[in-house]
This record gives sequence, structure tokens and C-alpha cells, in this order.
Amino acid sequence: MTDVPPAWLVAWREGRTAPPQVQPSPVGKPRNAAGAKGNSYGFVEPVPWTYDGGVRREPVLDTDHFPPRVVRRVGWLRCIGCGAPFWSEDVVRLRLCDGPDGCRGEATRPRNVKAAAP
Repeated sequence: MTDVPPAWLVAWREGRTAPPQVQPSPVGKPRNAAGAKGNSYGFVEPVPWTYDGGVRREPVLDTDHFPPRVVRRVGWLRCIGCGAPFWSEDVVRLRLCDGPDGCRGEATRPRNVKAAAP
């Protein structure tokens, strides 16, 4: 009977690197396929990039699910109220710009929502 040496030993003897060793994930805690760590809420959000005319869209991933799922998409949009470009945290649902002089101000706020105290 011949003993076959492990792959890492053969690679070490030949001066090569060993093939990666894949560790099985523990039961009940699957490993993240993307390998990215989420923020404190478990989301992987891309950093805002420079204005590109609203061409690029990036997904926001929820890493608490396996496999990670896309919860929304972010990118640059033009406001439907004033036409100014703004960074949208949800390009499907958020269409008005924000900020001190933005279109999501007092005039567009629903009546049942009270303004913040100054």
C-alpha cells in the first residue's frame, strides 16, 4: 500500500504554492459569497462617486442573507422638481433632491409629518 502525500506537501517540495484550502462553513452560519463585510446594519453600500451624468448604478447588498441580496440601487439622478443633479440613495424611489434648499422641503412634505424643531 502506498501513501499519497497531501497536495500542500507535494507543492512545497516542488517550490510551488499549495492550492487554496476551502474550509467548510459552520452549520447555520453560511459564509458570505461576496466576502464583503457589511456596516452595522449588515449592508454593503458603495461610496458616492463623482457625477457621471446618471449612467452608473451600484447595488446595495444585504449580507444578513445567504446569498447576499440586492435591497436597492444607488447612483446620481436629476431632480424631477428642479433638474439639479443629486446623489440618490435609492434610484427607484427617491426622485427629489434634498439638502437645505432641496425640493424635499416644507412644500413637498405630507401634511401629517411635522417639521423638525429649529
